[in-house]
Amino acid sequence: MRLFSFMMVVLIGAVLVLLANLYVSNFSLFNREMLLYGDTKIRVWVFTLVVLAVGFLINLIYNGYAALRDMVKGLNASAATRMGRRLSSRLSDARTLIAHGLISKAKVMLEEMFNDHPDHEGTSMLYGDVLLKAGEAETAAKHFQKFCLKHPDHIEARYQLAEALLASRNSDGATGILKKIVSDAPKQALRALRRLRALHTEAQRWEEALDAHKKLVSHFVGELSAGEKAQGTALAYQVGLLKVDTDHYKDAAQVFQQVVKDDPTFIPAYLSLGRCRILQDQEDQGLEIWVEGFRSTGEGAFLQEIEDYFIQSGRPEEGLAVLRRVAATSEHAVLAKFFLGKMLYRLEILDEALEQFLEVRSQVVYSPILYFYMAKIHSRRGRMEAALNEYRQLLRNLGVLKLRFECGVCFNRTTDYTDRCEHCGAWNSSHFLFRENEIPEAPLRGESGQWITMG
Repeated sequence: MRLFSFMMVVLIGAVLVLLANLYVSNFSLFNREMLLYGDTKIRVWVFTLVVLAVGFLINLIYNGYAALRDMVKGLNASAATRMGRRLSSRLSDARTLIAHGLISKAKVMLEEMFNDHPDHEGTSMLYGDVLLKAGEAETAAKHFQKFCLKHPDHIEARYQLAEALLASRNSDGATGILKKIVSDAPKQALRALRRLRALHTEAQRWEEALDAHKKLVSHFVGELSAGEKAQGTALAYQVGLLKVDTDHYKDAAQVFQQVVKDDPTFIPAYLSLGRCRILQDQEDQGLEIWVEGFRSTGEGAFLQEIEDYFIQSGRPEEGLAVLRRVAATSEHAVLAKFFLGKMLYRLEILDEALEQFLEVRSQVVYSPILYFYMAKIHSRRGRMEAALNEYRQLLRNLGVLKLRFECGVCFNRTTDYTDRCEHCGAWNSSHFLFRENEIPEAPLRGESGQWITMG
């Protein structure tokens, strides 16, 4: 019994007791007649009983109505609970079908559920998802568009809409949806910004990709791995290349300088910065940037760039002078001497090239190209036995004379036969490779470098 009803019963009981006491104490008074209206008279005790009866009836009707209303609510809630449980159970069954790859069966089930309960969010979302998995991207997109109109604040539905638009080859529409998520719900935009960055990168819209990355770093730095944070360096580098393509070398150089400042190991930025300086008629600065890049990183690409640049410019002697200076002053002297010897070989200064290679040889563990150059020099000087020795060393470096077994499943190669592949775990998949095809047939590097294409 509700507290209000209980209090009313207690109150009525107290009133009845009080009235009974009053009636006994004032019997003569209650038996008197009182004028009700006009000439109509009524005894006092009758009037009192009528008033009490009316009050009791009103209370009875109110409490009956309240009890009936509560009962109806309980029935409705119970029905809703039972329906919710049934839907939840069927959604679970549909997810199980999807997990087992039975997309068609799941689609039929969810379509029936959606038609019966179009306003149920869980059913509607999973139905759209299964449409997408079934390859009906355009239908899925229309479904999620309708859902988003009904539920404009449902962020997950907007993400799903973006994916459906992408699957239906509407990249611009998906980009617009993702941008709207970033604008409307910046605290929930981690996935949107990542997806935008990936879409812009895929489309080579480098400035937009960099802008999305900056927002990621600004708002979600704690969610990003070190590798993901480093993507900003590469994106900034690509923005610099865009400026190069439009002949804005000064602006490009500023971008590359910032990249090098942020990541001193980013070799492409060093190379491109040097090219920009040269294309602005600042050759000395460009060369020093390449030299500094080599000294900082020990990467041979800088020395190859210097070699190509001077040979293309028709000034090989100046290039040799730069490489000799680097070989004499850099802590990466072994690699610098190798490139010096390679340029000497390229210029047919064979004896001096051989001297450089001999200095390098004792400090090198692996370099087939070194033995190739030395073998060629000995061959051209008629020292065939020495040439053969270098070729033998080259073959040992390449390892082409070792037996090779290959997994027929994952194509992993080993020197010995194995009953089970250590890479993929497949049994009885190891096969002997009879035809050796690992030595590349491509010609040696040509005489032209790639930096000149920036002009």
